[in-house]
Amino acid sequence: MKTFSIQPTINLTNSLSTFFKELAVGKTDVLLTNKYIITPHLNPADLPLDVIYLEDYLQGEPTDAAADKLLTKVTEKNYQRIIAIGGGSVIDNAKLLVYGSGKTIAEIAATGQQLPKKRQLIIVPTTTGTGSEVTNVAVFNFLEKGTKAGLAYPAMFADQVYLIADLAKTMPYKVFATSSIDALVHAIESYLSPKATSFSKIFSVAAMKTIIQGYLQIILADQVGQTPQGQQLQKFLEASTMAGVAFGNAGCGPVHALAYPIGATYHIAHGQSNYLVFNGTFNKYQELGTDLSQLNHILAEVLPVEPTSALTELNKLINHILPNQSLSEIGMDQKTCQEFAASVIANQQRLMVNSPIKLTETDVADIYQKLL
Repeated sequence: MKTFSIQPTINLTNSLSTFFKELAVGKTDVLLTNKYIITPHLNPADLPLDVIYLEDYLQGEPTDAAADKLLTKVTEKNYQRIIAIGGGSVIDNAKLLVYGSGKTIAEIAATGQQLPKKRQLIIVPTTTGTGSEVTNVAVFNFLEKGTKAGLAYPAMFADQVYLIADLAKTMPYKVFATSSIDALVHAIESYLSPKATSFSKIFSVAAMKTIIQGYLQIILADQVGQTPQGQQLQKFLEASTMAGVAFGNAGCGPVHALAYPIGATYHIAHGQSNYLVFNGTFNKYQELGTDLSQLNHILAEVLPVEPTSALTELNKLINHILPNQSLSEIGMDQKTCQEFAASVIANQQRLMVNSPIKLTETDVADIYQKLL
């Protein structure tokens, strides 16, 4: 049986000050954010709630060690609501805080399916890629395992999501590029997933078209290197959330699975890790005879090009937005390819089962090797 649902309520709000007024925040609320995100808009000291800055606990992408420090921090008071304003790292860490006090990430990983939700979660995304605001997935680098792994439990869904484009306007261009590429991969992988439904595909296709059209406008206006603003930025933000709805229902697949050990080992942004292996993964699909005709027609319509060249032209388009690298440029070699392939098969079956065609460890190693 296939299902489709949108768990949190999605709200569109003009400004951060309006957001805090609507929520009527108070002393039983705690805000998890980054200082550089919040301070251009208001002085957090003026808010009647506690503020935790993620950078005091974490530099880079989420780890299990940093998560445990945050879980300990929120035991200090009996908070009723967690408010997360930020990108993927803020959002993923905030999802763990809904379980109340006295938990570790290891305990949540082992028993999260049964643990009750003790706190409400309100999320405001500030990048154009994670989509995590509408999913129950949180991804962490488990340091001893040397790979990233996703947790996904019912309690980790947000209760409310607010989209405020004004918050994302100071996003550095590379963050915009890598995060929007991540959203595009979310849309494409969820479209191809065996778990996809006619409902989830509506969101996948809408996200794909919006992001590609946005890229074409950026190139046409000679604005590569500049983060979009205003309504154009709002469209990317909404497309990211649409892609989040799609992959929250249908899942992501091998592109994400292959990207995780790269991100964990080389500390590369998640969207960029996806980009590194996207073309190679789809080349492997075509080599194995995967039917990509419906996807090709959708891409061809919006690019616009012939369906047979749609994926090639899409890669050219993305490369205009952010030039790609080879895996050897980031430090990978033949040995690393074999090690990462084994890690993917051992640790990323949650994602690999969403492949449109079964990939073996040999297939995965070959994808990596051809991208060196």
